[in-house]
Amino acid sequence: MRRFIKNLPVGIASGIVTIIAIYLSLSSNPLGDTDIMLFENADKFFHAVMYFGVTSVYYLDYAKSRLPHHTKLNGEAAVTVAAIVFSGLMEIGQGLIGNRTMDPWDFAANVAGALLAFVFVKFYFITVFRHYLLRHHRHHHSSHRKSNEASE
Repeated sequence: MRRFIKNLPVGIASGIVTIIAIYLSLSSNPLGDTDIMLFENADKFFHAVMYFGVTSVYYLDYAKSRLPHHTKLNGEAAVTVAAIVFSGLMEIGQGLIGNRTMDPWDFAANVAGALLAFVFVKFYFITVFRHYLLRHHRHHHSSHRKSNEASE
């Protein structure tokens, strides 16, 4: 799986997630006729989850593009703002197309999901992601350094 992730060109995952988000946002009935009411305002929860996922994928694609270097805060913030702007455009698109309504509370949930993704990925998951993708590289690098030190 690591090889697949490493070999996947940067931007492909973000593109796929964007297409899915566009479909889910602009389709008149993306999930079919389901009358299941999970809990009050469940749609807001799902908006936050969707934009948590969108922002996370964007952020990890950005991080992968920077490997083996670390990401920079201004780039991370730009990725998060891009996801928030995208979510706003989807809400505006819903109002313009007319098959769904534009809801400022949906946008607020999108922003909350994007900001939570920023915090989660920035302060926890990026370390795991970098370690996962660079584990072999680091091992090779450290064993190479040890062999150089031994030969001196």
